[in-house]
Amino acid sequence: MSLRNTFGLLYEPEKQWQKISEKNDSVFKTYFKYIVVMALLPPAAAYVGSTHVGWTLGMSDTYRLTPQSALQLSVAAYLAILVAVLVLAWFVQWMAKTYGANPSYKRCVNLTAYSCTPLFLVSILGVYPILWLDMLFSLVAIGWAVYLLYNGVPIMMGIDRDRGFLFASSIITVCMCVLVGMLAITVIFWGWGLAPVFTH
Repeated sequence: MSLRNTFGLLYEPEKQWQKISEKNDSVFKTYFKYIVVMALLPPAAAYVGSTHVGWTLGMSDTYRLTPQSALQLSVAAYLAILVAVLVLAWFVQWMAKTYGANPSYKRCVNLTAYSCTPLFLVSILGVYPILWLDMLFSLVAIGWAVYLLYNGVPIMMGIDRDRGFLFASSIITVCMCVLVGMLAITVIFWGWGLAPVFTH
């Protein structure tokens, strides 16, 4: 999928979902031409922002991460994103029959990956972390990702909008569970020595 199509999801989602559904790209092609590249944005931006710029809480000092600590966390985050997209796609395929759909795993990966487009793009703001501004734009990006999902499910799964709405709602629930799971794994990794190391 081209960069133009990627941004097209932001302003003409139904048209772009139709194009995606008609493509015959393999899981391998989608994964390595889109997910692997776009998933680099959040950890790369976070690395630059946390080591070179830093952030402040109120009137406190500027906090930064050491380069080694930021690199470890960025690599871990990158791998987590790559795995999370595939796991979520598997859950989508597993749930599909409940809603009268029988999609290929490829379609489920496409739905999962392209629905995350606003989240990938907004992560660029992490290069210059202003917490309140980043949170505001992140909320907008989450809302738009949910909107994309609700638009994409009926088209990608080949079902009517009513069932698509219920299916998309189930996917959101699974996303929340995956997020909680990732937070739990993060806490475990911090206990194993991957905790952030701060510097002023």
